Amino acid sequence: MLEIVKPQLDVGLVTTDPRVVEFWRDEVGLRLDHVLPIMRGHDQHRFDERGTVVKVNLRETSEGDARSGLEELLIARDGLAATRALADPDGNRICFVPTGEEGVTQIGVRIAVRSLARTLAYYREVLGFDEESPSRVRCGDSVLLFVERADAPTGGSAAQRGWLYLTVQVRDCDAEVARIESLGGRVVTAPRNMGRVARMAMVADPDGNLLEISQRASLVGVLPDA
Repeated sequence: MLEIVKPQLDVGLVTTDPRVVEFWRDEVGLRLDHVLPIMRGHDQHRFDERGTVVKVNLRETSEGDARSGLEELLIARDGLAATRALADPDGNRICFVPTGEEGVTQIGVRIAVRSLARTLAYYREVLGFDEESPSRVRCGDSVLLFVERADAPTGGSAAQRGWLYLTVQVRDCDAEVARIESLGGRVVTAPRNMGRVARMAMVADPDGNLLEISQRASLVGVLPDA
């Protein structure tokens, strides 16, 4: 099981439309914590949702329109009488839900997959997430809700637009990636340092949906040498 150091998963999307940033600030009402420059023409706007970082990656240009199986972000709200669905200017779906609906007590992410059985086995046995139902797993305060669909995308690791990846914060990126690989998981990007901010890697589920394994200096202390 992953040794996590933060009980909330983060979620990242990619867009070339500045209106998406405005949407998260003005329509969804999340607090912008800061903007992280990634590279020339690519800034990451980091919004806070009770510990979850919604990472809006704004790029000047797009390399394609392919999307991952990540379909919808669910945000729990106390006292909400009914669900409220929204979509940003790029069509990324968000839904506010009453706390506890579909097991969502903080955030949830709905993911389309080709095989529920195969997906659950991966998240349970390789990543060590807790299986709560035949279509739902939990990592800390966050839940993933799987929908089996024959046309679910299978090229998530090559997606370039929309909901793109999840992030889990761990104590030791290298150790977790080695363990995942030893259990048959696919490593898309080997561990590497992002300056002095974090050491990160990318792994993919059976449909190619990405999970960033992040060892963040602000959470665990000094990073290992690159």
